Amino acid sequence: MTETVKIKVDGRELEAPKGKLLIEVCLENGIDIPNFCYYPDLTPQAACRMCLVRIERMPKLATSCTVQVQDGMVVTTQSEEVLEARKGMLDLILGNHPLDCPICDKGGQCELQDQVFAHGTVYGRYEVKKNDTREWRLSPFIAYDPQRCVRCYRCIRVCDEVMDVHALGRIFRGAKEVIGPYGIDKGYSLDCEQCGYCVEVCPVGALLSVDSRFRSRPWDMRETITTCQHCADGCQMRLGTRGSQYVRVASKDLKGINGEFLCIKGRYGSSYISSEERLDNPYLRKDGKLVEVGWEEAIKYVAARLKAISAEDRDAVAVLGSPRLTNEAAFALASFARKGLKTSNYGQIADVDLTRFFANLTAPLATHAEVKKAETIFMLGGDPTENNPLSAMVIRYAVRKNGARLLMVNSRRTKIARRQAEMFLHIRRGAEPAVLAALIDSDENAARYAELAKVKPEQLRRLGKAISDSKRLLVVIGPEVNGATLEVAARFAALLKSDSREVKYLILPPYNNSVGTLDMGLRPNGHELKSLFGTKIKALYLAGSNPVEQYGNSWKEALSKLDLLVVADLFMTETAQLADVVFPVNSFAELDGTYTNAVGQVQRVNRALEGTGRTRPDWMIINMLAKEMGLEFGARGSAASIFRDIASEIPAYSGISYDRLRKEWAIQTERKISTTAEQPDALLSALKGEIAKIDLSLDLDREPVRQGSGLFRLGTLTSRVAVMREAFKAKEQVEEATGVR
Repeated sequence: MTETVKIKVDGRELEAPKGKLLIEVCLENGIDIPNFCYYPDLTPQAACRMCLVRIERMPKLATSCTVQVQDGMVVTTQSEEVLEARKGMLDLILGNHPLDCPICDKGGQCELQDQVFAHGTVYGRYEVKKNDTREWRLSPFIAYDPQRCVRCYRCIRVCDEVMDVHALGRIFRGAKEVIGPYGIDKGYSLDCEQCGYCVEVCPVGALLSVDSRFRSRPWDMRETITTCQHCADGCQMRLGTRGSQYVRVASKDLKGINGEFLCIKGRYGSSYISSEERLDNPYLRKDGKLVEVGWEEAIKYVAARLKAISAEDRDAVAVLGSPRLTNEAAFALASFARKGLKTSNYGQIADVDLTRFFANLTAPLATHAEVKKAETIFMLGGDPTENNPLSAMVIRYAVRKNGARLLMVNSRRTKIARRQAEMFLHIRRGAEPAVLAALIDSDENAARYAELAKVKPEQLRRLGKAISDSKRLLVVIGPEVNGATLEVAARFAALLKSDSREVKYLILPPYNNSVGTLDMGLRPNGHELKSLFGTKIKALYLAGSNPVEQYGNSWKEALSKLDLLVVADLFMTETAQLADVVFPVNSFAELDGTYTNAVGQVQRVNRALEGTGRTRPDWMIINMLAKEMGLEFGARGSAASIFRDIASEIPAYSGISYDRLRKEWAIQTERKISTTAEQPDALLSALKGEIAKIDLSLDLDREPVRQGSGLFRLGTLTSRVAVMREAFKAKEQVEEATGVR
């Protein structure tokens, strides 16, 4: 139990955990203490001196961001002495600060402005020549104006401690000091993940995002809280728009599941919603060419063709979605196929099949807040730094702040394995089932499994002991774990759970709604159905996916065999160019709905833009087709009504509503947990086939995973984001010229 102490602040008696920082206790109790350098979970800095307070029996004013509360402490935060000292600190900061608020993008959202207004007149004693230091770009994404910098060093600490990148430092000293990468005088730029976290935590306009500068004043911009559409972590963000145009993305001010964290794609990867390449009218193939037509003509054509093909054979029509669709769109798509067309050929195109995992789940999913509290983390496969950045951040937090033991098994030398792992078993590719079998089987077979995995038997024994010694265990499952191995991994917790040990799971699927679309009934069977194109399947309705760009010629050849291909997408993609009909759809910024992230939390997607009026949400296109075909499958006329159907038909979503989501932001779905007592022999039997597939000719992949290999990968959406396309193109040119990748 946490020991508490009693303190008195400005005459108020407060109770707080012993050892907590004084500034945190004050802020949590509504006592305002100005600050610049303080930031939650970062090491105390005491650089700005704005948080000065008077503490009884201390000889001089103290910085409340470095003082830990002690029993009987008496604090004064609002005396004339304290207020004068704070004015003096502001005076020092403004001594070299340019008065360019009218052109600074941070004007109106600047903490320095707020403090100056709060403290009234500042004396302005320092009439010295200001340092005229030029502005430059730290990277293609981040601009830096040294004159505005208040030397709080939040950016350096968040880069070092939270991101574990160490890209920023203090260059030069004294009045000449600037922030940047070492070697900045030689033109070096930031070698980092370009997450923009430093921009987010900067209290002034010293660090700014290049893509949104000079585009809008804060009061002339509408910000909508919504959910990121990129990876499965499901970060919440504030999407800024002006009129009908995208302006910027910022994080949600320490609220939501991700606090102020966003990755490069979350922060900079959404401007495609205002791309000039967006489709805004349906296209119909006439005389071999796709030409623009009206909605009525396109809907009538597709409805007639689908009706004719379905009349001959219901299963000749296939419906495939994508793990990027909203829950509402996926539910409508599945209902259209199952209840309307009555075809058995429907699902989604996805790389990861979590069906067997959820069917065999023996422990609950951990939220990201719970990951931070883990005592032992066992990660089998996966590279969260590159593919699930928020998950990577909370795992690093657990290690850094709570001393969690990170035990990793991977066929690649990932960054998190090199930097945070206490134990790293570097295995041959595809040997995950052998490691899992070693943890289940008796010790006498360890040598055999070690040989299959290309590790030492002692390593497997140490891994098993570390897991058995844990009290709060988090099992992290990467996308490399599939098939029977994934099923056994889901059942593995049943062997570990006990009265003295808590076990939870964290999975790392690749896409924003990998879990939600599966819940809605879209099985990840697209690659299987592809083999039936042109034979048993004659027509395909494809929503939100571009398999030709992602998987290449095999899909291009398969799609060409169809009698009818209908594609619903934002752009004229490589796949859409093969279609007979292309429907233009709304982006995530132009519709209402929900996503379900990897930990099973449902979050709102809120409409920030009205769209052109010529695009439609996916669910609405489905409804239009169903109505034209005379089909009745229960779909209604709004996203909210569709979600009510979801909540009534899918047990995991029971009791969840848009109204609850508006109040609670993120609600975790209830997953069925198997209580069957697992037997090791049954699990080992299930792994036999997977173990037999291990290729013993493969050597270890000793090449470290290159920073940005996943985050910097361009896809259908991000290739339409100018700043990302230009930055990555320049990066590739440098790599080709230097031979360094």
